[in-house]
Amino acid sequence: MNAPAIDLQLLSGLALRGDERLFLTPGEWELLLALALHRRGIRSEGLTELLWPHVAEAAARNRLYVALHRIRRRLGGDLLATQGHSYRLDESRARVDLWEYAELWNAPKQHADDELAERLESATNAAARYEIPEWLAPTYRRLEEFRQAVVTTLADRALCDGEIERSMHLARRALAFDECDERAWSTLIRSYLLVHDRLGALHEYRTYSRAIMRELQTAPAHELAHLLGDAIAPPMRTDRLR
Repeated sequence: MNAPAIDLQLLSGLALRGDERLFLTPGEWELLLALALHRRGIRSEGLTELLWPHVAEAAARNRLYVALHRIRRRLGGDLLATQGHSYRLDESRARVDLWEYAELWNAPKQHADDELAERLESATNAAARYEIPEWLAPTYRRLEEFRQAVVTTLADRALCDGEIERSMHLARRALAFDECDERAWSTLIRSYLLVHDRLGALHEYRTYSRAIMRELQTAPAHELAHLLGDAIAPPMRTDRLR
């Protein structure tokens, strides 16, 4: 009898087998992520170079065989498909969150909803549980950008629907993750203006100005300053002081 299919929520560091939750060890997590990123397969030497770049070839190969054996024993022998010295995750046996996100993250506005935002926030918190290896950093950066785009899209939608409290909440969630997100600041400031709280809007604009000056050594876009009109004083020209 075939083992039940495995739901690999790799970006959150766990696997589901039916109702059973299996938390992955750092070694299991890293190996499964490497396999997931090479969906069509990766040779054994590619895995050892990726996972143990500073370990002697024979020792790294032994580590790989031990890790593969443990994965098969814990998650099911048919989870891994092999062809010669190439390995991949069997798509008929595994559902992988990373594959799902890869199919969505080029169109975040189209797919944005509360459930996706919650899943992405959970996934990006994996960095607190595991030390992200260098080879995985670009994937995580893209995931973080996707999460940010989804949350700010939801904030914009809430603002357009007149759900001011929700738009403010979502914009602040985005800013807690990236305090220099101009789109989130724009949504937050426009939310204050829609409830005629110009002092609140001005406070948020000045907070944003300090943040991007500190982090990026630049000033807010003119379009954002234009929202507040005369409340934003123009820069003082030094030639007027002569």
